[in-house]
Amino acid sequence: MADLHTPLCDLLGIRTPILLAGMAAGPCTPELVAAVSGAGGLGVFGATGMSTDALADDIARARALGARAIGVNVQIARANAPRAEAAALTAALADVRTSLGLPASPADTRPASVSASPRDLVAAALAAGATVVATGLGDPAEIADLAAAAGAPVLAMVATVDEARRAVVSGAAAIIAQGAEAGGHRASFEVPADGRVPLVGTMALVPQVADAVGVPVIATGGIMDGRGLAAALALGAQAVSLGTRFLLATESAASATYRRRLAGLPETATVVTDAVTGRPARWVRNTLTDTLERGPGHIGWGPQRRALDDIRRAANERDAPEYLPMLAGQGAGMAREQPAAEIVAEIAAEAAAVIDRLSR
Repeated sequence: MADLHTPLCDLLGIRTPILLAGMAAGPCTPELVAAVSGAGGLGVFGATGMSTDALADDIARARALGARAIGVNVQIARANAPRAEAAALTAALADVRTSLGLPASPADTRPASVSASPRDLVAAALAAGATVVATGLGDPAEIADLAAAAGAPVLAMVATVDEARRAVVSGAAAIIAQGAEAGGHRASFEVPADGRVPLVGTMALVPQVADAVGVPVIATGGIMDGRGLAAALALGAQAVSLGTRFLLATESAASATYRRRLAGLPETATVVTDAVTGRPARWVRNTLTDTLERGPGHIGWGPQRRALDDIRRAANERDAPEYLPMLAGQGAGMAREQPAAEIVAEIAAEAAAVIDRLSR
């Protein structure tokens, strides 16, 4: 069987070139991170939105479950200008809230507490035992010194070749090249006022990034199985990062409603829009995304997400997928329910088989 071990594996302290994407908002449980790491890959926590204490507790739990290589991902996104007033957004969502049995206006209008900063999250994670730091939605310069002092490599997610070059200058030890097929927020460092960001496919982006930088490249975006891993290695990447595939892992915290919607999802059923959170991301298209896209626009990164908190909770409680915001990549329909360790082993075995077959 083909040997999938790459130099990046040595840098990250892993056996298999498969990373769990650091998905924010809860899917990456300590059990999921530990399972991926225990299977030879790199488990990564999505730290943005967590408190430093909660993050440290989760890392300690993953270590107790046997994880040794543990990554933490932080989003370096800056506040952006709103395109609408809060009252206009509330009016646009009134029918959605009524359909879910909610008041037409959000019940809680108290100011949200300030989330821990990326630096605070990285410092807490490293103190708790994280061994790798990953960044997204911005230049890694903000946290690179903390990682360097701890001897932890920085993995910077980018959406263009120019961003890859900038990230290396800022201290990135490896680049995660995010193709347009990827679920989740676009990795773009800056977002224009109109919300239009580059959407370069994985097949085109990865080899150009690999040619442009002198550090290892990790491919992400539309990669769901061993064929995707084999293709990424052929394109010049040294590993892959998967998010959507692991949403259906046994250990993931994705809700039952979310899981059922992803199973068998057509490749045409997602949309990239900034209307859900205030920054461009790939979402499952449903009544909520359509309503928001027809609406007045977002009220800014942070406030926009908080404005949907009651809708998100109610949609999960009432098993209403048409109103639940769900991040997903274009390959979501290829995922199925199974343990995370099985996912890692299956992808690695299939990639090795593909490479062996092609070599003949």
